[in-house]
Amino acid sequence: MLQLKHAGSGKVIELDEFWLRYHCHCGDCLNTETHQRRYDVLDLPADVRALKHSWESADQLLVEWSDGHRSSYDWAFIYDSQLEQLISRRTKSTALTPWNRSIALQNERHLRFSLPTLVASDEQVKQLIGALVRYGIVFIDDVAPTPTMTELALRRCFPVMKTFFGEMWTFSDKQDHADTAYTKMYLGSHTDNTYFCDAAGLQALHCLEHSDGTGGENFFVDGLHVVQELRRRFPAAYEVLSRVPVPAEYIEQGQHHCHTAPIIRVDPLTGELLQLRLNVYDRAVFNTLPQREMGSFYASLRQLLQLVRDEEQQWQLKLRPGSLVIFDNWRVLHGRHAYTGRRVMCGAYVQRTDFQSKARILGLIE
Repeated sequence: MLQLKHAGSGKVIELDEFWLRYHCHCGDCLNTETHQRRYDVLDLPADVRALKHSWESADQLLVEWSDGHRSSYDWAFIYDSQLEQLISRRTKSTALTPWNRSIALQNERHLRFSLPTLVASDEQVKQLIGALVRYGIVFIDDVAPTPTMTELALRRCFPVMKTFFGEMWTFSDKQDHADTAYTKMYLGSHTDNTYFCDAAGLQALHCLEHSDGTGGENFFVDGLHVVQELRRRFPAAYEVLSRVPVPAEYIEQGQHHCHTAPIIRVDPLTGELLQLRLNVYDRAVFNTLPQREMGSFYASLRQLLQLVRDEEQQWQLKLRPGSLVIFDNWRVLHGRHAYTGRRVMCGAYVQRTDFQSKARILGLIE
């Protein structure tokens, strides 16, 4: 280990010497155009050592290596690249606001954006994505109720994800897919794509038409708030649902998707919620747990579902033509009441990596 003391701050850190050699950013080691390394681990001697190191300035470290290479490092890069700093940034930089119905209603004005202003202003787009990161849900108003304008509004912010549903999809009670959403029945709070290896990061929905009928009110639940409540009130249930892998499945002609993972996925570094993966409609045969442990699992799931279905957790509103909702499918659950009449919806998905890339470029997340 190489012990460094920063001349300016007096801070001391210990570095693995191979790690430091591997992170040389000179033009011979890093392609500065592609930001990719020019070599792999096996190209470096396993026993590479720092023969000499010195401070060229208060913030610039020079190292002479046993393989004949010379490297220069910024202190800020070395310090910020340590695990403790990463955990600190992840904990502090992303200011998430957990919400229930009351909190959502109080903050709704921060969640609504007009399509004309989004088209005219990149700053408005940044504010929308910032609100989406913080609250997990936003609305774009003044959108003409057509698939074309819905797509235009969404693509102003994000690229569209293609699945077997298509890119932009329109649905009603016509059974185009083997999914309860393609009915008039009540649809409980859930997240989509639990049967995908990588579920969509965002989902967009726009009611294009609802005529000659009633019902169909939508409701949204903040999974972050619910999981925090579960962890506080029922820690044993939180532990079970964070640990037990649960299979999900989707079957229709020409399609058979399966994926298994815990209902609650946490960040391995911070322990905070990474993804809530909850959909009772897509549950497959539950064969990933010994029978003697099933009772504990189902008791835990009941406690989670009771919190999700608490009226105070559910923000209910009527999606109307002209208003597009975009929500974080890894965080926010959605559902709808049964309805009558003709109701046509338009929707799309956005990959989580595209959502996070846009937020990262805008300086909104780490």
